[in-house]
Amino acid sequence: MERMSIKYFVNNNSLGPDRNISSVGFEEIPPNTSYPTLNHSAGYYFNPDKGRILTEYQLIYITEGEGVLETRSGGVFTIKRGMIFVLFPGEWHTYYPNYQTGWSHYWIGFCGQEVDSWMTNEYCSKESPVFKVGINDEIVSLFRKAIDVANEEPTLYQRVLSGLVTYLVALMCSIDKNLQVENDDFSSKIDYACVLMKELIDQPVSMQEIAKKAGMGYSLFRKLFKEQKNYAPVQYFQNLKIQKAIELLTTTTIPVKEIAYRLDFESPAYFSARFKKQTGKSAAQWIDDYVILEAKNLLKFSGMSIQETAYHLNFSTQSFFGKYFKHQTGLSPSEYRSSEYIFSYTHREITLLFGKNYLSIL
Repeated sequence: MERMSIKYFVNNNSLGPDRNISSVGFEEIPPNTSYPTLNHSAGYYFNPDKGRILTEYQLIYITEGEGVLETRSGGVFTIKRGMIFVLFPGEWHTYYPNYQTGWSHYWIGFCGQEVDSWMTNEYCSKESPVFKVGINDEIVSLFRKAIDVANEEPTLYQRVLSGLVTYLVALMCSIDKNLQVENDDFSSKIDYACVLMKELIDQPVSMQEIAKKAGMGYSLFRKLFKEQKNYAPVQYFQNLKIQKAIELLTTTTIPVKEIAYRLDFESPAYFSARFKKQTGKSAAQWIDDYVILEAKNLLKFSGMSIQETAYHLNFSTQSFFGKYFKHQTGLSPSEYRSSEYIFSYTHREITLLFGKNYLSIL
């Protein structure tokens, strides 16, 4: 395809008021190039800063690059390769490629009373003028065919072009709708897989089994899961297990060894290694951090006595609690309580005390 091919039909009413093709073309806008070029008819050239209003419909298909579309009814849209956007008659709009990327685009303009009836349907509206069709060979072929017919102007060429436009609009809507349904279906399956992982967190389950339960082949499941969650399924599942381990370590008295086996790690040693790699600290250090933070909180704000605080934190005696607290902080519980130290929480400390998602994977 040449870098530019443009055809305008001036005052052509060969199909009467019902259907009429007004323009068709292809143009490549290289990166770092001003837009629009000066190759357009006076009725179509416009200033992107001011926008314009047409008296016809236009389909514009972006095959390379990206840019911006803004319309009165729909607002601002980011336009990328593989999208078609519709310009409606009487609707203010502006559009342009990103200066750094440029773009390549096909378009066809058309109007008529009959056109209004099939351009205003449940799939096509001023509020939603952008269609995701990908780089579709059939759509590209239809645009190229339209350009060829426009340049050759064979007998009844307007009827041929009208037929191409009718099919192009139907195909555009069909592909976009099917992709939406497919993407929504895949998204719901990935979400279901995440639910399964949480429900089966203490079970010896493989990612192949999760994919099967979610109704997907494993290769596609792994690919789409990483696209949506930014983690491979196995890594995501491991992160969930570590999160659950943190919860158990800081809210129960279950030993580390039992937690490792409960969450189906192959051994306590492997669990400890994974835990430290994931969090930067050993399980014992996490427990110490949590206990000290909770102790500081209780000593400063609860009104409990030191003895009550010790028992609340499951220490066998006040003396043992006092030695433990001083070893960790350098102060005895009473010294800490009477000090003027202003206790404040870091994000990580809030995580420890209140169970926020420190790993940030959900």
